[in-house]
Amino acid sequence: MTFELDRRTRRDSERRAVQAQDFFASQFARLAAEHGSMTAAGMAALSAPPLSLDVDGSVWTILRDGATVCARPGTVEDALVVTLSPAEFSDWAQNQITFNGLLVARTLQFRGGTLRDISIWDSLWITMLEGWPTVEAGLVFLDRSGAPLDLNASFTSRDDPAEIAHFLREAGYLHLRGWFDPADMAAIAADMDRALPHYAEGDGKSWWAGMNDGSRRCVRLQEFIEHSPTTARILSSDAWQRMRQIVAGQNRLAHVPVEGRIIEALFKPVGVKSGPSDVSFHRDCHLGRHAYVCARMTVGIALTPTSEANGLLRVVAGSHRVAMPVEIAKTEPYLPVVALPTEPGDLTVHLSCTLHESRPPVFAERRVMYTEMPLEPLDANRGAVDTSVGELRERVSDILRRVDGAVPAG
Repeated sequence: MTFELDRRTRRDSERRAVQAQDFFASQFARLAAEHGSMTAAGMAALSAPPLSLDVDGSVWTILRDGATVCARPGTVEDALVVTLSPAEFSDWAQNQITFNGLLVARTLQFRGGTLRDISIWDSLWITMLEGWPTVEAGLVFLDRSGAPLDLNASFTSRDDPAEIAHFLREAGYLHLRGWFDPADMAAIAADMDRALPHYAEGDGKSWWAGMNDGSRRCVRLQEFIEHSPTTARILSSDAWQRMRQIVAGQNRLAHVPVEGRIIEALFKPVGVKSGPSDVSFHRDCHLGRHAYVCARMTVGIALTPTSEANGLLRVVAGSHRVAMPVEIAKTEPYLPVVALPTEPGDLTVHLSCTLHESRPPVFAERRVMYTEMPLEPLDANRGAVDTSVGELRERVSDILRRVDGAVPAG
């Protein structure tokens, strides 16, 4: 069965204030009946501690109860204790924010556990809310004929569109070879150099990183489309539209005008000491709102070569199907990790639920552009949309600048 791309189960129009007392008195039992056994299996497999939530002085603890989970007033020995305000709890209970989102915002308060425990509970909570398993024995990857899938496969524009769309849904990512002219990639790299003087740290449209020599370097350009006619031409081309149609498959993608912040250009310099440059394994939905927006697709356009020797994009195959915790992916992954070496003009595509990381360059700067392709909005979601997580992501550079030597948690 082809994996479903549209993961959206919640609407911003249905968001409301959720009180902790009411949640544990009524909603938790329903969730436990639906996903408690899956959550308990994840707790056992990952040696997760009980989770105690302290909300305005009242404490509830989620813990294993045989083959399922239960919630009890008060805390227990060896629990991970997380302190949330009533507003934070309401958002957390509705997947508007995650522990990781609060961690990145530097507002998470916890004791009695580790960052590994926090990461595990972020995955367990999405299991509890949405039925996305944290562990799954015997996960297999199959092509359309039922044969084992080659996780290192790449595709050209001449390959079967149905095979390409299937691979994305099965594995959670794509490597598309030679989709654009390398000469255009060189022109765009030159546009980045010409655009750089138009950006300054703190301008709200660029990210900056601290270097080993003490200097500050720009690593991300928003609104780059205004500075690169070649990029605008590519994003308006028939080849780009055909790629969109292929990866969309039976789903419908939102129309995004070729203007404003449609695409970002990234410098990957050698010698970054701190800041949001090459980020270790994370999901694009890991700050929150998975159930409202996933699965979006992120397309990377390689402007310079990437390789195992000098750094590249790595993905965790199947991590859109199994919610392996971020901290586990960094240290002891139990799903296949796949490297995606690229040449100028290649594309990478990953789902917003797929764990991925950018390995830092070793001897030569890399350059790449990224753009998102969201699903067409749901009718009930066309009104006011929560933008807090997106705004948090945009503030990452400023947050890290105020915390010396910090890096984003994913």
